[in-house]
Amino acid sequence: MKNVIISDIHSNVDALLAVIKEIADKEHDIDRLLIVGDIVGYGASPNECCDIIRYLVYGRREVSLENIYKISSQPYLSPLERDNLLNAFQLLEKKGIAIGGNHDREAVGEPSLTTEMNPVAKIAIDWTKDLLTKKNLKFLRRLSLRMKLGKEEFEIVHSTPAYPKGYEYAKNAGVLKYTNLWSKVTFGGHTHRPAAYIYTKEIRTVNASVLIPADNYDMRLMLIEKESTNKVESFHIDLSKGWKYYINVGSVGQPRDGNACGCYVVFDSSSKHLCFKRVSYNTEVASKKILEAKLPNELAQRVLKGV
Repeated sequence: MKNVIISDIHSNVDALLAVIKEIADKEHDIDRLLIVGDIVGYGASPNECCDIIRYLVYGRREVSLENIYKISSQPYLSPLERDNLLNAFQLLEKKGIAIGGNHDREAVGEPSLTTEMNPVAKIAIDWTKDLLTKKNLKFLRRLSLRMKLGKEEFEIVHSTPAYPKGYEYAKNAGVLKYTNLWSKVTFGGHTHRPAAYIYTKEIRTVNASVLIPADNYDMRLMLIEKESTNKVESFHIDLSKGWKYYINVGSVGQPRDGNACGCYVVFDSSSKHLCFKRVSYNTEVASKKILEAKLPNELAQRVLKGV
């Protein structure tokens, strides 16, 4: 089964549209599109992003094609590009499975039990609360925090499986252990930094720190991680050795690994092949929308710089 996994859209409709189009163009015969939380927050288009995800999950009985076409009709896209986007949406209709993240929970008045939002994030989420439609508030409210995917030995969670309500930052997966990963493969997000880690019963090692060298990724890496990290974009998952994997799929709408392009992951659960992909989009427009919404300038700059 071919799965595409995305996370941390953060109300960035321009990034989301670009990723949707890329997935439809490049990733043929997709069985599922998994959305791993934080649909809203930070960016200027929360309702548009929620409407898109609702369409991908429930189809046109929830969100009309006319609405999707309206969202797709960005001024910088040609009529042909808009038509292609609409076709892309129809190819992916009802293939979506979504869970919630901490910003989604905050937007419906359910903050994390263990952490408080930083002031910039809080400004953005308060603005988002006032803007969301009743349908989108209801949609976000009913999203679960983690989900096991049938008998396929993998699950999705925004942060950590053992305590998703706490929204621990799994930076370099340092807070995780073999014993509190409950599936052989776990897909998460939350840090906005793509990476992949192997856990064994004896020791945690790194299989890949994807797309950016470890010494530039986080200076707090453990020594074993600094020594073992490889810069790779694809690899095979080996389930024969009793290992467990934690895959951070990065961010669609606000990457923080020094690369402003949106990120998604392709995972074939039959062949066990996994690949990280990046998609360029109109960051200037996304940044301008944030400023026009009178959201903090810091958020507009992060979109441009990927930090």
